[in-house]
Amino acid sequence: MKTKKKSEYSNFEALANKLMAVPHREVKAKLDAKERAKKRKKSKVSSASGREGA
Repeated sequence: MKTKKKSEYSNFEALANKLMAVPHREVKAKLDAKERAKKRKKSKVSSASGREGA
């Protein structure tokens, strides 16, 4: 049982280390790209005034 807990903790610690190893600029760049894509998608949706003829 102890080895299972240690193994689980080791897995958790390894994951945490991988997460912390990612540079901030890389995370920021991905977040910014998502935000830009979201804004583009929002602007592509036609407004209610554009649907008057429907």
